[in-house]
Amino acid sequence: MASIEEQFKTAIAERDIAPAVVAASDAKGSLKYAKSFGLRSLKEGAPAEPLTEDATFWIASCTKLMTAIAALQCVAHAHFTLDEDVTRLLPELKDINLLKGFEEGTEKPILVKATKKITLRQLLTHSSGIAYDIFEPNLMRWRASRGEQASLGSGDMIYRGTVPLLFEPGESYAYSPGPDWAGVMIQRTTGMSLGEYMQKNIWEPLDIKNMTFHLEERPDMLKRRAGTGVRMGGVNPIFGCPADPSAKIMHGADGVSFWWKDEGVPDDSGGAGAFGSIVDYQKILHSITAGDGKLLSQEMNDELFRPCLSEGSRKQLMALCTFKEINVVHGPTLPIGTQLDYAVGGAICLEDVEGRRRKGTMHWLGLPNLYWFADRDTGVSGIFGTQTLAPGDPKSAEMFKQFEIAMYEKAKETR
Repeated sequence: MASIEEQFKTAIAERDIAPAVVAASDAKGSLKYAKSFGLRSLKEGAPAEPLTEDATFWIASCTKLMTAIAALQCVAHAHFTLDEDVTRLLPELKDINLLKGFEEGTEKPILVKATKKITLRQLLTHSSGIAYDIFEPNLMRWRASRGEQASLGSGDMIYRGTVPLLFEPGESYAYSPGPDWAGVMIQRTTGMSLGEYMQKNIWEPLDIKNMTFHLEERPDMLKRRAGTGVRMGGVNPIFGCPADPSAKIMHGADGVSFWWKDEGVPDDSGGAGAFGSIVDYQKILHSITAGDGKLLSQEMNDELFRPCLSEGSRKQLMALCTFKEINVVHGPTLPIGTQLDYAVGGAICLEDVEGRRRKGTMHWLGLPNLYWFADRDTGVSGIFGTQTLAPGDPKSAEMFKQFEIAMYEKAKETR
């Protein structure tokens, strides 16, 4: 079998995946791996400038893990709790309605008062009833009924996150901007922007130099911005993933800007707003996997990984993952039917995966096909980073799988 480096070089040369940066480590420090592959830009005629290990990526929903860590730090300092009613700090959610549908033959939404209160735990585990409007047809329809447009990155966070509930809090699962609201809680209790808080309490303790919510304030990072690759063949109209997973990757200058702007974002989005380097993000994964205490106490680190979903919420998560187009997001490269739950920090695999992760491993991703895992049992963690659209790209996910397998093999060799 070709080495993982050869696999990356071949896949990028053949335009099967976009240029990538990967990093991994183990808790004992015997494995420390980082590598970049391909050119910074796929644009025809662009200088043949290699992608570097410190290249800047929009890490999108990889931001959610950092927000969860920040929230647990605030819990440890008694700023708020995981299970209290969040409306003490988020009055915007106090009289939130439940969207039951639309009156027959009209675009008038049927709204009723929710009977349950939302908790921080539910916001962080996508079980609050709030959902991303751009991924939910009924919320897109609700926006349209108000003369508004659904969007991941337009407007401020309060606007994007203020939508009716799809279900009573704690009763089901829908991927959501809940971590954005958690970020607002952090800002309101600490008096700092989310970026300022993370700089002091996450990035500085780990000597992270390349992480920000505002690229316009970091021209050095903007200069190292990784180019975007777009899978040709269009987008699946139902799931938003590539319509033709076998199509080639081409330069996509404005691809990411449809989802998120490099500059001029009005606030610090705890759900999707960070830019950073892959090697710096790996420092976070290493810290929580090793449980080194630099970010969280043992108690809070355990809480980060503890499965939280109710029976109804987990049932819905598993139902969603029966669709391969959704499974590649919520359980990337895991066999359909692999048992999953959700913790404050990310999705949790509830069973061993042969040759790879162990039961209890946490994982998540970022929209432009970044994927990470953190396995406390073996001590191995890693992240695969590209800037590839559309999200949920099967070939990118498959390369992540091969990378993960290779890192477990390398970890064995160093023991």
